[in-house]
Amino acid sequence: MKHRSDAGFSYVDVMIAIVILSVGILALLSGIAGAVVQSKGQEIQLLAKQVASSTMESIMSLKETDPNRLGWIAMGNVNTNWDVATGTYRGVFVVGEQNVLEDAGPDQVIGTADDTGATIPGMTREIVITDQCDTDRPSPNCATPGTWPVRIRTVVVTVRYSVNGVRRQERLSTVLTDYAATE
Repeated sequence: MKHRSDAGFSYVDVMIAIVILSVGILALLSGIAGAVVQSKGQEIQLLAKQVASSTMESIMSLKETDPNRLGWIAMGNVNTNWDVATGTYRGVFVVGEQNVLEDAGPDQVIGTADDTGATIPGMTREIVITDQCDTDRPSPNCATPGTWPVRIRTVVVTVRYSVNGVRRQERLSTVLTDYAATE
């Protein structure tokens, strides 16, 4: 009588192996999909940081430009920075949350009303410039008003964006001064 060998895999063994392999492949694909989504989120975050830092750099360079055209007196939000000499408000930065445009416009200052170019989708920017009181040289905005001009301003740039429906933001802030070495 011949003895038949049962060496090898049965149909059930093969099916169980296929199920285990399928679970492993699905887990791998899920991990890859998550990495792609996270990578896209980091790309948008990097762009938002770049927009915020470019805006801050543009604001900081504004005070060094020609004071007859822009300069320190223009470093403020629209309808701020009253200029006694001209009888007008000289602040140039738009108020509130605005769409981010690609180009700075004719004045070459980012965040002003003349910005041009395509809108960066899903991204907004807000620039808030606040006069600060210098207690050694009080200006009209101090609790005890003085006659000195405003020489200290706080600048906050906030860029808001969405990643997979979650609203996020990048925020930069600094304090700028307009003191000359001889004062």
